[in-house]
Amino acid sequence: MFSFLAQTETPAPAGADVPPAESPEAAAGFFVDIYQRVMDALMDKVNQFAAFLPDLIIAVVLLVIGLIVAKIVRNVLTKVFTKIKLDDLLDKLGIGQLFGKMGIQSGPSEFLPKLIYLVILVVVIQVAAQAAGIEDVSELIGKILAFSPRVVTAIIILLVGFIVAELVSNAVERALDNFGLDYARTLAKILFGFIFILFLTVALPQLEIETELLNATVKIMLGGLAVALALALGLGLKALAHDIVAGVYVRDLYKVGTEIEVDDETATVAGVGPITTKLQRPDGGFFIIANHLLVSDKIRGRSAE
Repeated sequence: MFSFLAQTETPAPAGADVPPAESPEAAAGFFVDIYQRVMDALMDKVNQFAAFLPDLIIAVVLLVIGLIVAKIVRNVLTKVFTKIKLDDLLDKLGIGQLFGKMGIQSGPSEFLPKLIYLVILVVVIQVAAQAAGIEDVSELIGKILAFSPRVVTAIIILLVGFIVAELVSNAVERALDNFGLDYARTLAKILFGFIFILFLTVALPQLEIETELLNATVKIMLGGLAVALALALGLGLKALAHDIVAGVYVRDLYKVGTEIEVDDETATVAGVGPITTKLQRPDGGFFIIANHLLVSDKIRGRSAE
């Protein structure tokens, strides 16, 4: 009786869901299915890598060969540029100094081979990426290389502008120094900036950069400079122009060594400048007098000849 009660199962309440009993075979099939999916995914990756491996090997070989070629070209160019003394040649032309002013520490014979080395490497990387089927990298480098002629053109324009601005500003500074202007260097620097900005407005469109605002700014600045120079020449430089013109006559009238009397003081002409004349006293001292005074005032003198 008791064994019968022990073997009797309590019936489930009415309406309750009874989960189906899972057999050991069903559980084993579940894990086998997961294992099979994992193995299929791994084999798929292995097959993809096996298919990619030949292209990868070709890309690596191309990179190694390209690196070797780039180094050989760099070393050969460095030796050639050093042998022909490219640095000295560019220094004589006034171009070598630009590298230092642009923050490039190495000379042209060392910098240019490095630049060519980098260009070759970029091309090699693009070819290797294309061989390996890495289209994103290949397309990106291709776009960079396609845009590089514009960059090179812009750089050349800026270099030419830098050289022209440097030459013109130096010439103007020397000319103004000969006139004895204390602010010659400042004016030369301002002129350098304007010339370089003009070339900058030509270079930026090569990079597809809008320059309408910059062009308008340059026009306004040039207009303001023209007005300022006109006022300065008409007002502030009137006396200066008087002395410059008088200096032409003073050089003709009073040669170096001529003894003259100025304000009851005897002195010898030591030199005639664009604006002033240097007079030396008998005791070795000297004083400076404006050129127009030697033309407008009554001067007594004795010729040096």
